[in-house]
Amino acid sequence: MRILNLSLDKTVLDKNSKVSQRIVEYGNLTDSYIAVVPDKDYKEVRLSENVFVYGSSGGNKIFQLINVYRTAKKLLKQGKFDVVTVQDQYYLALIGWFLAKKFKTGLELQIHGFEKYSGLRKIIARFVIPRASAIRCVSQRLKKQLMSEFGVKEEKITVVPIYAKTQFPISNFQFPNKDKNAKFIFLTVGRLVSVKNISLQIKAMAEVVKKYPNVELLIVGDGAERKKLEKEALKLGVKNNVKFLGWQNNPSEFYSQADAFLLTSNYEGWGMVVIEAVSHSLPVIMTDVGCAGELIENEKSGLVVPINNQIKLEEAMIRFINDENLRKKMADGAFSAIKNLPSKEETLALYKQSWEKAINKTS
Repeated sequence: MRILNLSLDKTVLDKNSKVSQRIVEYGNLTDSYIAVVPDKDYKEVRLSENVFVYGSSGGNKIFQLINVYRTAKKLLKQGKFDVVTVQDQYYLALIGWFLAKKFKTGLELQIHGFEKYSGLRKIIARFVIPRASAIRCVSQRLKKQLMSEFGVKEEKITVVPIYAKTQFPISNFQFPNKDKNAKFIFLTVGRLVSVKNISLQIKAMAEVVKKYPNVELLIVGDGAERKKLEKEALKLGVKNNVKFLGWQNNPSEFYSQADAFLLTSNYEGWGMVVIEAVSHSLPVIMTDVGCAGELIENEKSGLVVPINNQIKLEEAMIRFINDENLRKKMADGAFSAIKNLPSKEETLALYKQSWEKAINKTS
């Protein structure tokens, strides 16, 4: 089996990155695995005996995508590939569809979510997705959306939750014995962009601290909305309760400090940070997105609140502050749930299964 991967993740060009290490593992399942990514300069990187990465050159995104097409086309002319797999459902997917059609290979799309689903991207996605030979997505929620909104047949779809090494919790974890006067700490981790709706957490904090002034919110992450969010915290009078910690290479110490985890996104494909939080035995409050309903079931393995509902978020936060037994129950429920996620070996097997679906659709 020979796989040609079109990706937007430039970190695969770094031999020491986590992404390149995963690519090598994919290569172990195949005869050949070649990835092409857009980059400013042309690069060729050999990751293992049968895994190569090409960085296509270009001064801007448009020219980089054009050169991804040229590089991939050249590779397809040089040798037979069984599957073109694309980590995108927009512009790169359109390139993948055209190449798969021209060279009569299977086309697999990897779909993690539908951020930026508007305008031309929406038109492209609605064209390409139904024409894919196979689709790999990260949640049952996404699978249902693909079937209902795009008319994708169920047999084309393989659900593979994003694997995380941290998905197995610390054994024999005990909640730390805190002084009654100690701060109660909520934690959120992620990009500070509008879709993550961190603003909702700050607004909720402004109300919660009126009754519980010893509560803090730690925000780990960075992004375009940071300054706006900092101004909002200042305006609402919670500057001392809301701490912006920036991006952290290893956020484990903050998971260990926290009492509960918040995710208030308006949209998520899965929600990797939830897995990380649960792995540190943190109880979770999250909006009804991504892994909510699968991993985090309301009142069973966490508290699930409606999207952008400040009052429900406040109520959930106050419940966690007041009820240690509830926090323990939710953490234990999530603790049990992540044990049912696919192992690394099972995840890789599902990847291979999806590629085989793509091949069978073209044979």
